[in-house]
Amino acid sequence: MDGAAARPRHEEYPDQTRAAVVDAARQLFAEKGFYQTTVQEIAKLSRVSPATVYAQCGGKQGLLRSLMDRWTRTPAVEESVQESLSGDDPALVMRTLTAAYLNITKEWGDVIQVVIDVAPHDEESRAVLATAHKRHNQRLLAICRHLEDIGALRDDVDARTATRIITYYYGLDGLLRTREVFGWSLERSNEWLSTRVTAAVLRSPAEPGG
Repeated sequence: MDGAAARPRHEEYPDQTRAAVVDAARQLFAEKGFYQTTVQEIAKLSRVSPATVYAQCGGKQGLLRSLMDRWTRTPAVEESVQESLSGDDPALVMRTLTAAYLNITKEWGDVIQVVIDVAPHDEESRAVLATAHKRHNQRLLAICRHLEDIGALRDDVDARTATRIITYYYGLDGLLRTREVFGWSLERSNEWLSTRVTAAVLRSPAEPGG
């Protein structure tokens, strides 16, 4: 018998409750803002008591960390990393990477914005954002090292420099910033950023080794 199917219902309830609270927090943070949302409102929307929000989710700060974990550990992140690391066509690797930024921003842009907006205002939120940056940079560096290994980077760009360049353009919220500044769609913003990142990082096909 499948282990998950055999799991007692009373053991599933805390996970289901936690998921409902996290979903409610995400909705309210996006609609009202982190500081304007109260634990009581989260509890009401998720149909639990305020005490449950604190006990199972650590209050609003714990919920912010849970949302960051969901965003930075979504299966799409690991799938894009593995696809990028397995490719030997530099242009395709770059398209895979930039498409991942687009897809993750579409799915998690509300959470990304909340985390970035809240981080300057208290130490715990800064730690949440720092964790998100660390996870992003570790994965991106692995991809840039792969590009370096296959001879795809410009002569004046090594893996760490490529990581910094891509982070400068994309980072965690580059697509959101570009959309805000230019008033473009996320898709057009991605095309613009992708063109510039590719030119700054990858060797031209006409160059030796390109």
